[in-house]
Amino acid sequence: LYFWKEPAKGKTMTDVETRRIAVERILEDEALTADLTDQAAALLLEWGLTRAEAMAQQAEELSQAELDAHLAALRRTMKRISRQAGKAAPKAQVERVRVLLAETEMVQNLEAKIGA
Repeated sequence: LYFWKEPAKGKTMTDVETRRIAVERILEDEALTADLTDQAAALLLEWGLTRAEAMAQQAEELSQAELDAHLAALRRTMKRISRQAGKAAPKAQVERVRVLLAETEMVQNLEAKIGA
């Protein structure tokens, strides 16, 4: 599943703490994967944790309120994906999560291009 990565040299305790908090917010929210099989849940969690860590690494550019808003939006996205994929038969959930994640990333990439 997911393994904590040690921070790069030169990162301050604040950076480590920010990453820890971001990861904890994902791992502590059982509603993010409640509707999924273990395999589908692991896929969604890995994706979400990667995004949360990326947000935490950009924390220097964001206020705490902005970071909190980004993490809340990430959790909402994960819950939406979980609910939608959870409606599929258990054997189809992993593939449904993959499709929904791909769609989500495509939309986010388009939004980033439009916003740039």
